[in-house]
Amino acid sequence: MIGNHDRRVIIVGGGIAGLAVARLLSENGLPFTLVERSDKLGGHTKDWACMAVDECKNCFCCLVFDYEDTVASCRNSEILVGYELSSVVSSDSGIQRVKVRQVDSGAEQEIQASALVLAIGFDTFDPVDKGFWGYGQIDGVLTLADLNHIIRSNDLGKLSPVPEGALDVAFFQCIGSRDKSIGANYCSQYCCGSAIRAALKLIHEVPGCNVSIFYIDLQLPGKTTRDLMEEAQEKGVRFLQGVPGEIRPLQEGGLQVISEIDGQNVAERFDRIVLSVGQRPSASAAAISKILGAPLNEFGFFETRTLFDAVRSPANGVYIAGSCSSPASIPDVAVSAGTVVSAIIADIEKAS
Repeated sequence: MIGNHDRRVIIVGGGIAGLAVARLLSENGLPFTLVERSDKLGGHTKDWACMAVDECKNCFCCLVFDYEDTVASCRNSEILVGYELSSVVSSDSGIQRVKVRQVDSGAEQEIQASALVLAIGFDTFDPVDKGFWGYGQIDGVLTLADLNHIIRSNDLGKLSPVPEGALDVAFFQCIGSRDKSIGANYCSQYCCGSAIRAALKLIHEVPGCNVSIFYIDLQLPGKTTRDLMEEAQEKGVRFLQGVPGEIRPLQEGGLQVISEIDGQNVAERFDRIVLSVGQRPSASAAAISKILGAPLNEFGFFETRTLFDAVRSPANGVYIAGSCSSPASIPDVAVSAGTVVSAIIADIEKAS
């Protein structure tokens, strides 16, 4: 634990990454100020539904509530909700002072700082940008986030066009990921596991639900996720490689997709199609990059120093946590937070 350290670590972003960093800083005796632009903490994770059925499915969404409770009671801490980064003063040794601005009033305050952690998270891809998916135009096409909202609202019955009837659902993976045409030629990391958990939730909650998952390349790191896939297969979920290119509404109701199965074009009907949308850089990344002099990579996420130093920015005194440097799952974010705090402690001790 580091004691007698007066200057604060500034954390920009109050989602799960920022909260995880704050908790670990407090545990190590480092004062912090957490700055969140919106009116609440927790980010995307706090809005995500628990995917437990008869047992926990390790979606890790509950972590954000544990982190928030812990951070709220941290000593020598400050949480500024409704504030944004305004300017910084830095030197060769790193960050010296930071100004933050209240979003509503424009009032500024200056904070003596020792380091700054970027934890601004990501934005989700808007499938309206790819019109042929029919999102926003064709009834029955929704995103994984839309499905999550329905699950949170305990309103899964609205998915079935006929009460008590069978429900055929298709998940399309890699929507807004692995796509050179939109500058997103990367994997978004979380989509495969999230789709499988959602499929298991649907099968458990909606009698007669049949699920197919169309994918490009399944990313299933760790034994837990592979076990989920095996469970899904045992419960009848079909995994089909290749994502259909067009969705057509049928006159008699439902949605038609044409996919290639065993070298043949096959037309199938589904009641609902769920687009597993990928992670995109935060809309605020460019503005913050300019304020800090912290460069962005080719995809618009924050650049890190090297592949082996993946939490320090090329800008002195700036550290990067969670999914604002690259797409990440919740477990990845938690690991990143620990690495960031270790790096900050190492740099403080080196400078002492």
